[in-house]
Amino acid sequence: MNLLPRHPGDGSLTTRADAFRHEALLYAGDEQFVSATAQFIREGLSGDEAVLVAVIEPRASLLREGLGSDAPGVEFLDMAEVGRNPARIIPAWQEWAERNTAAGRAFRGVGEPIWTARTGIEILECQQHEQLLNTAFDAGPAWSLLCPYDVSTLPPEVIERAAHTHPAVVTQGTTYLSTAYPHEDLRTEKMLAAPLPDAAPPLCELWFDIDDLSRLRAAVHRCAPALRLDARRLSDFVLVVSELAANSICYGGGKGRASLWREGPYAVCEVHDDGLITDPLVGRHKPNPRERIGGAGLWTVNQLCDLVLIRSTKELGTTVRAYMDTHAELASES
Repeated sequence: MNLLPRHPGDGSLTTRADAFRHEALLYAGDEQFVSATAQFIREGLSGDEAVLVAVIEPRASLLREGLGSDAPGVEFLDMAEVGRNPARIIPAWQEWAERNTAAGRAFRGVGEPIWTARTGIEILECQQHEQLLNTAFDAGPAWSLLCPYDVSTLPPEVIERAAHTHPAVVTQGTTYLSTAYPHEDLRTEKMLAAPLPDAAPPLCELWFDIDDLSRLRAAVHRCAPALRLDARRLSDFVLVVSELAANSICYGGGKGRASLWREGPYAVCEVHDDGLITDPLVGRHKPNPRERIGGAGLWTVNQLCDLVLIRSTKELGTTVRAYMDTHAELASES
């Protein structure tokens, strides 16, 4: 199967200089990764652009070595940390864009959100993130973001989906227009209506309204041993449940249903209500304390959790499922 998008007859892509340029780089193995990303980075450095690279190890170290004397001019972020929850990646790029725009400096970036150790559900959320990057930045400012995909290790369907979420694809040094973008399945309303993975049987399920928040917090404490939450993570998890419940009370009809369970290394909380979310970037905007707008609760949840799934339709209401990894606590006890 041909995994590359069709492209213009001349094999080239022309884009506006004043637009956000979001491209998927298809490469095979470390050597091609270093060669292609180093070329992209040096093009930026030669034009006095600021460059940020967000990838995992060992690729960051390999790229530093490949850049040689150019490496000190590049800023690096550990994608395994900043991108552990895919919902935290766009805010990192927003901060980068705002910082350089304020300084009057052109900028570009390299970001690899998907790697082989990602679970299936993480990859799905990363694919939504890739689509939402276009929503977040298509209105400006102008900058270039290159997203590498390793065709030698990632499943073919992941490579194919890259053409659905990126307006352009780069392979073997040539940039092609993706005629598969934007894909019908990645419209905002379809992303928010995608089915959630099957849930484990709940340890606790509780309907709540504004009078039940203390009872809900007490239920989390009772379930803490089964959820394998230590004292620090329990405090964070109680805050997560409280923020989601408060959102339901404020925006979801004044009531909701909370469910708690353990799934693999995760303590999981799911809150359902009758509300409707229409902003696909909710929880990805850093709250402005001088503005009284919604979204601060989901922002907090995204900062504390390792994965957050949001689904919302007029017919079914809104469900937010938050995963908190307790693996570190489990490892320390073994």
